[in-house]
Amino acid sequence: MLQSRRLLAFSSRVHTYTLLLYVFFFLVYTLGGYFRVQQSFIDLLIYCLTLVGWTSLLFGFWLLIFSVIVFVGNGLFPTTEVVLTLLRMAAIYALALLLSILETLFTSGVTIS
Repeated sequence: MLQSRRLLAFSSRVHTYTLLLYVFFFLVYTLGGYFRVQQSFIDLLIYCLTLVGWTSLLFGFWLLIFSVIVFVGNGLFPTTEVVLTLLRMAAIYALALLLSILETLFTSGVTIS
């Protein structure tokens, strides 16, 4: 039982690192809007953001399922890990939404009719 809780805590830390990796790529993408960069670099950043974002979201779902498994086996619900996982997943989703808005603004601009 203790090993599964340790694995859950370690996995929660790894999920935090994937969020930090996503934030890093997001900041590099945002700075690409201020500096002159090639389109291939922007495409690579979008690919990395998509890959890390989906990986983090799927890993978050795995953490939630594993939290339920730990709860069934241990009897104590890992509230901290569940709440933090949900917050990290919400942060990834919010940054992805902001990225989509920025990409639309950078590529097609704003049209006033």
